[in-house]
Amino acid sequence: MRQSLRRFLIIIFSSFSTSLFAQKDLRSEHITIEDGFIEIEKLIGLILTKYWSAQLKIIYLTTLMAIVTLSISCSSTEKGSFISIELSDGTEFRAYSSGPEKADAGVLIVHDWFGISDFTIESVERLGSLGYNVIAIDLYKGVSATTHKEAGKLMSALDRKEIDDILQSGLNYLKRPGRKLATIGFSMGGLESLNANLNDPESVNGTLIIYGGDFDKINTERLEKLISPVFTITGSHDGWSLPSSTNFLDIMIKVGKPSELYVYPGAKHAYAQPLYNEGKNYDEEATRITWLLVEDFLKRVLS
Repeated sequence: MRQSLRRFLIIIFSSFSTSLFAQKDLRSEHITIEDGFIEIEKLIGLILTKYWSAQLKIIYLTTLMAIVTLSISCSSTEKGSFISIELSDGTEFRAYSSGPEKADAGVLIVHDWFGISDFTIESVERLGSLGYNVIAIDLYKGVSATTHKEAGKLMSALDRKEIDDILQSGLNYLKRPGRKLATIGFSMGGLESLNANLNDPESVNGTLIIYGGDFDKINTERLEKLISPVFTITGSHDGWSLPSSTNFLDIMIKVGKPSELYVYPGAKHAYAQPLYNEGKNYDEEATRITWLLVEDFLKRVLS
């Protein structure tokens, strides 16, 4: 919507500019035009001081300001905030949320072993800006890590029953009549995003596992409950995720369930998370391609 309005305003702006050039010879004013660009300061100065009526000046400048404002808005992400979600026992856990609450589709994100990091927040806001109601559930109860040692301790302290309760409560929070839902998990969260689907298959329309592992060890009887497709994305140099992803694809074919696999050449584990391995595994291009794949998958399963 904002992009369409921006394009409409640009058309108006261009029409005003074209009208100005059609009516006045600006060559004597030394306005240079190179590669389709105009010395905009001089052009606006001429408009304001010489050629147009007061009403046209106001319309012209108002349109220009609106284009600038919408350009900034369209390029930014949808800012989010932390919220509290109630568990089955009445206690609460936190989640990071972004996007319109009345969206037609919702996305549940499960963080990697660092917890809700800057990367997690950026992921939520990125998808929220696309119009999804997105939450990243916090399995660590308000704590996060910045080193592998801290992350390992937090992950090892997780409780299976509590994880399932948080997963289900997150899905319940997103549920609305007629709303479609998807789950996404990064690394450690990949397995849990699939568990969220398996625990409530009637409610989930698709699951993304991004450089996750060990999900190929799930009992095939559980996998037969799946209704929606599972898309796994990993790197060819990921010694943990790649074997799990290829094995899982074989298993899904055998049980007759829809599954997709994308392997990015040369990418290592957690290539999208700057905290992992002190940023040495970070791969900007692999991350860019991954988000394109994520957005395409969500569009397919949530439309």
